[in-house]
Amino acid sequence: MGYADSKARRLFRMVHLLKQRSWTTAELARRLEVDQRSVQRYLQDLEDLAPELGYELVSEGNRYSLRGREPTLTPFDLLFFYVTQRFFLHQAPSRHRTFYRRLEELLEHFPSHIRQIAALELERYRARVQKGDRVLEHVFQAWQERRVLEVVYEDFQGRQKRRQLEIWFVEVNRWNLSLYALARIRGSNHTFPSLYKLTRMRDTRVLPDTYEIPPDFDPKSYLGGAWGTSLHTPGTQQVRVRLRFAPGVTRRLKEGDLPEPLEWTPCEGGGLEVVYLVNTDAQGFPFEILGWVLSWGSLVEVLEPESLRKRWAEEVLRLAGRLGQGTGDPPSPGSAQAPSG
Repeated sequence: MGYADSKARRLFRMVHLLKQRSWTTAELARRLEVDQRSVQRYLQDLEDLAPELGYELVSEGNRYSLRGREPTLTPFDLLFFYVTQRFFLHQAPSRHRTFYRRLEELLEHFPSHIRQIAALELERYRARVQKGDRVLEHVFQAWQERRVLEVVYEDFQGRQKRRQLEIWFVEVNRWNLSLYALARIRGSNHTFPSLYKLTRMRDTRVLPDTYEIPPDFDPKSYLGGAWGTSLHTPGTQQVRVRLRFAPGVTRRLKEGDLPEPLEWTPCEGGGLEVVYLVNTDAQGFPFEILGWVLSWGSLVEVLEPESLRKRWAEEVLRLAGRLGQGTGDPPSPGSAQAPSG
């Protein structure tokens, strides 16, 4: 690469950076891996070039930025670009440099006052970028091209196993916002998929082998009723979970960001009984909803199924015992004190 080519690349990179936010010459020198005198020469060149690019080089104290026309966005456009950038900033399992550049490009869609703040956040993300991490890229390439993905997968117990996956669907978990692949193991006797968390994947490789997604495949048939990663597959059940909530939280339940219940039943005094259809484990127990129920503390009571009510009561009594509030047998349905707001 000649000097002119190298300088052109740095100028192009500088334009990109100065469009995001204001920089000092020292910051630009570190980012471009040159000395400050070179940065000052580049800035002089940009001062002449900026009008032809539709920008103005702005100097505020010892900081420089490029100012141009604000992007024309509807509020919905801004919502789409902003949420996309923020979601992947926090949740993306991949730290590849190309992916980081895509996040940078999203910044150009933001109004300048939002862009400057988002760019500072992206700088913190940049420190975690790894050139060799291609999990996200490979997962979506395999899904896009319907090619088998070879991966080393680590399960919840920390055991690692190499698998070949046929990806049918990629889902964002509503609770932790992590990405999961709904995929069938290549060569498995099972005709249905399982769920694989992308952050537990290592050493991914897209194979030349192809596969077909069943034409009648519907993600909801597996994920409907999931309160985590439990799927409704052959051999598992779905059970009705009935909960009674205190008056003070009924509005919260109806804000629209929680799973939609099967039934809403107002209670005397302003409380609310709701029924959810929940996937179970192989033993028929809806274990994933238990943690969510416990997070409501005294504002909820489990009414059914009995297995969940018993486990919920045991956890409540165990906690009370730790706090020295006494122990006892789990209450029978209807005998527990109604939760108050």
